[in-house]
Amino acid sequence: MTTNLNIPQSNRTVRVRMVDTTTQMSIRTDALIQPLQSGHEFLNLTDVAFLIENETLNKKAMFDLGSRKDYWNLPMVARQALSRIIPALKVEKDVSDILIENNIRLEEITSIIWSHYHWDHVGDVSKFPSSTALVVGPGLLRDPALLPGYPDNPVSPIPADAFRNREVIEPAFELSIAGYRAHDFFGDGSFYLLDTPGHCVGHLCGLARTTEDTFILMGGDICHFAGVIRPTLDVPFPAHFSADILDRDPFFSIPCPCSLFADHHPNTQTDQHKTPFYDVSALGASVFDDPTVAQQSVDQLRRIDASSHVLICIAHDPDLLRYLPTLNQRPGQDLNQWMREGWKEKVRWGWVNELPRAGKPGRKPIVEGFWREGEIWEKAIQELSR
Repeated sequence: MTTNLNIPQSNRTVRVRMVDTTTQMSIRTDALIQPLQSGHEFLNLTDVAFLIENETLNKKAMFDLGSRKDYWNLPMVARQALSRIIPALKVEKDVSDILIENNIRLEEITSIIWSHYHWDHVGDVSKFPSSTALVVGPGLLRDPALLPGYPDNPVSPIPADAFRNREVIEPAFELSIAGYRAHDFFGDGSFYLLDTPGHCVGHLCGLARTTEDTFILMGGDICHFAGVIRPTLDVPFPAHFSADILDRDPFFSIPCPCSLFADHHPNTQTDQHKTPFYDVSALGASVFDDPTVAQQSVDQLRRIDASSHVLICIAHDPDLLRYLPTLNQRPGQDLNQWMREGWKEKVRWGWVNELPRAGKPGRKPIVEGFWREGEIWEKAIQELSR
């Protein structure tokens, strides 16, 4: 149940649809998680955003916009950081394109909420009309390293045109929910923003009420890999994984004993069936501004994951696209009946397919090389690093 999460009661809900932002990337593992394991030097990441509709108030909000398809036009600092830790990237469409293709006019979007300001979440706000407000997390508007944006501030990773001619809101966080400071976004208990610090200035999660007592937590980059929050004492490995969890691979017997993975847990000093495989990275390449604080945010997320009434959707979890409907493919289907559909159980353990197998990589890279306008971009590293 959710009583121990201190979520206020309400009978108001929002409709939640997931958007595949068409981003595929490979990224250095040491930038995101620790410890580093042989055979797991890179992570496969996709990227999702969410369309949130409060039908009672006739308001629509986007939680994140993913990556812009012309990522080579990102601010200089963002391009250079990208080229250091990402060996492969492909973005086919902007979220604005996806919305229009599915008969959602950009004028209908009343707010864009950034989980945080990193390039693979902010999209291209300039494509939305000035009537669309931009909502950011605590401290972003007061950080001189970020504002004014690029190119007015040449070292800012944020494009200045995201803020131009539109209302920019940094909400107050007057509540406490699930151990985080919280803001009631629509004022009716249907959708909350959670202050989840550590990854970067202003990092937010979203908590959407999908039925009166079920919720979806939109994780942004609170962590990047589900092995950071699972398994735990409250959500231990099962005895076996079934065929529908595992990729087709002769390495796996069916049913596959979970000991196959637990026996290679990087932490040998604890119960490997009940301890997350990784923590957030505090290594030299880490993308976390404050790994200690970020880990505290993740520790609370691990406790939330134990609730059968909350579905956690980390933005870069590829298994979300494997099991959950998207606006791209099934525009009429939302995520609100996730509990009835059993989607929490389906997405819970798919991440084990990424783990190394006998010291060798798990899944093959989701994408190879940098892509630009439908073709391999041969000079990507040289041009991005300028």
